Amino acid sequence: MKNNLFKITSFLAALFITVNANATLLFHGSSTLSTVVTQSPAEARAAWEAELFSFGIDNLDGINASGTFTSPFGNTYSETGNGSFITTNGSNIRGNRSSASLIQFDVNFQSPVNAVGFDVRDNDGGGMRLELTDSDTGAVTIFDFDSVAGSNHTEFFGVVFEPTVFISALRIGGTDPGGITYWDNFTTGVGKNAVGVDETSSFLLFGLALAVFGSMRSRKK
Repeated sequence: MKNNLFKITSFLAALFITVNANATLLFHGSSTLSTVVTQSPAEARAAWEAELFSFGIDNLDGINASGTFTSPFGNTYSETGNGSFITTNGSNIRGNRSSASLIQFDVNFQSPVNAVGFDVRDNDGGGMRLELTDSDTGAVTIFDFDSVAGSNHTEFFGVVFEPTVFISALRIGGTDPGGITYWDNFTTGVGKNAVGVDETSSFLLFGLALAVFGSMRSRKK
């Protein structure tokens, strides 16, 4: 039900995109705070979610697979062939850097999204690179984050794109020095500014739908 609601709101968002050009918003929180990161993962996620019109969470429940797999939520996760590996044990993605320079994998979305966020555990102060593919133009936008130094901590990374930008795929790269990193709670959504449906226009659309429905019924009589 939640997935269907998210798909419907994503479709509505694509229909009612505003022309405002707001800058992309970045969010980063860590359970180990620093002078650069001052929010906890929960605080950063809450701030990120507050910028969204709708969102859905892929918690990977019930999947035990490796290499390439599709979750019940509809996201497809796959290795990139750079030498690193990913597996899932039914609750998160375990990335193994192996002999590669970074843990790298792709996430393909069932339908285009306007915002992406996820939790990371034990990146050991490495970097986090996000490569995002525009669903219309195919252009790739790259964001680089620095993880907080140290181990045994959890972080949240989130991005809300410009109102006219919807992405179809995400490539994640983690340069964890320790070689093992866990990702969880992949969350995708639609930013508030990407939706031009305010309360008034919602009523107008609802009224129009009723009028069309009534007209169709009268014709059948």
